[in-house]
This record gives sequence, C-alpha cells and structure tokens, in this order.
Amino acid sequence: MKKLVTFIVVVILLSGCKSELTLSKVTPKGNNKTLQSFITNAQAQNGVYLYLDNPKTVYIYLNGINVLQGEKATYFTDFKVATEGDTLNILYNSDETTDYSNPSLTHELLYKIKLDKKYDTIRSFQNGEEVSFNTVSGN
Repeated sequence: MKKLVTFIVVVILLSGCKSELTLSKVTPKGNNKTLQSFITNAQAQNGVYLYLDNPKTVYIYLNGINVLQGEKATYFTDFKVATEGDTLNILYNSDETTDYSNPSLTHELLYKIKLDKKYDTIRSFQNGEEVSFNTVSGN
C-alpha cells in the first residue's frame, strides 16, 4: 500500500508541472509600463504587433483603429493560436465596414499568450494569409 501512495503522489507532482498553452484577452491598462508604451506607439499604424514579455509570455496586439476619411474601417472577428511542432501560429480574421460608429465591432485587441514551451518561430495569419508583424519588441 505504501508504494501505491508514493506512485500517486509522483504522478500528481509530474502532472502539476506540465504547462499549457493558454490565451486570454486583456486590456493594456494594468500591464507593465513597457507593454503600455509599446501599444501606445503601435496605435499610430494599423496591423499586427508582437511583444515578447518573457520566455513564457507573449502579447499580440491587433490594431485597426486608424481610418482615413472615405476608407473602410477594419475590425476583428476571430482570434486563436495553433501549434505545429516548434512553430506558434497566430490566426485571426478581420473584415471591413463603412459603419464607423457601430459599438459592437472590435477595432483593437490585445491577447496574452502563456507558452507551454519554447517556440523557434511565431507566424501570423490574417484571414488565412500569412502576414508579417508590423513590429516585434519586448524584454
């Protein structure tokens, strides 16, 4: 009986150490000052931005708040992450509208991604097409 109890404790400890890839929508306020400054600078141009906070945490900022007069406004409809071996794929969908004042449309998003392991490559896909990050920065 004593060996069985020891085995169960070991299994629980090992499973508790396993990290998972998690994704959460966050707001810039309340985060560190460096991230807030990064987002403030990124707000000048629409696009996708990558901020590397530490080896286990990255932030993705999607910006569509800038609209030129007579142009359509960009808004975001979906966001998720997927992995392929040592590659982390950022997948998001966007659309355009002339309804600038619709409060239900999301023109800017910030996601915090807690990594489950080290990734050699982080790629970004908008509406299924690979796009480059406008800026990559961080600690």
